Amino acid sequence: MRECWEGGSYCHGWSATPTRDLLVHTLGSTPAEPGYDRVRVAPRLGGLAWARGAVPSPHGLVSVAVEGDRVMVDSPVPVELSHPGGAVTHHPEGSTETRLRV
Repeated sequence: MRECWEGGSYCHGWSATPTRDLLVHTLGSTPAEPGYDRVRVAPRLGGLAWARGAVPSPHGLVSVAVEGDRVMVDSPVPVELSHPGGAVTHHPEGSTETRLRV
């Protein structure tokens, strides 16, 4: 049986998709503009109490840590934070700490 998801490899069982999924789906870290000139962060922890990770971008690492409703982002580019209730807030590059709006 062969299993592969978007971004995975047909050469390696399970590939690296669990790691990618943590960054892309759980922490919600994706480019908001071409070239990662702005990053989108849309954390959705589900049943997890916390999660953290760092995504490489052409401008450097984008670090995201989420604990409950608290989000900390350290980014070399501006951040677009998507809240679970649909609100979007914009933050400058650098370190940002905020609470998610439900």
